[in-house]
Amino acid sequence: MFCKLNNRGRYGKPTKRNDTMNTLSLAEKFIIPFLVLILLYLKPTRRCLATLDTFFHESFHALLSLLLGNKVKEIQFKESIEGCCKSLSKSKFATTLTALAGYVGCSFFPLAIIYAIEHRNIEISFLIFAVFALVILILYIRNTFALVWTMAFAAINIACYMIPFSLHVKADILYIFLCIVVIENTMSLFQIAQIALTRPKNSGDCTLLHKTTHLPAFLWAVILNGINILAIYLIILRVFFAQI
Repeated sequence: MFCKLNNRGRYGKPTKRNDTMNTLSLAEKFIIPFLVLILLYLKPTRRCLATLDTFFHESFHALLSLLLGNKVKEIQFKESIEGCCKSLSKSKFATTLTALAGYVGCSFFPLAIIYAIEHRNIEISFLIFAVFALVILILYIRNTFALVWTMAFAAINIACYMIPFSLHVKADILYIFLCIVVIENTMSLFQIAQIALTRPKNSGDCTLLHKTTHLPAFLWAVILNGINILAIYLIILRVFFAQI
């Protein structure tokens, strides 16, 4: 079972990028993350927004498990922003890789969003997200909150794909997705490091990694945080120097 803990308790084919034009202004690149950070700390909005990271975290566990030939039984995530992916692994090696997939996947996933914005594959990204969410919902999600949230997420993405409003606004929405995942994944990793140091048996994926490799859970937390810092460095380079 691979778990994410609560970290606080038009469509169009690719076109050549025009380097003389930014899709997002410099102000937007700073203001949007700041607003997302505020919304993630407000209780009325935190639950809905932070669950985006939980959804992708558990989905990455499931995807890698399937790629390794394992069986995924169920994906759950709750209003507390905790989640888990239940799967049957064939070996300790497969279990280790699958356990790593959640945090590592969320660390590097924003780079895919940046690529989509940079190469103007903005609207097709919403269609991909909608289809992906619906497939995950149909195959693996059973609990009520996860069902409702995933349906809402799919509906939002379908609307963004179909409604012909400004491509600039749509790029802003993708950038909001990016910021939510980066911020929430980073906060989760900081929290998991604290838990792994003080209560290593309750540190989610790091506990599972300890069981399969016999390396300390805190060491795995440090490794995952290091990977995330590298990913954030690459994300910052792409956002501010690739002219998305």
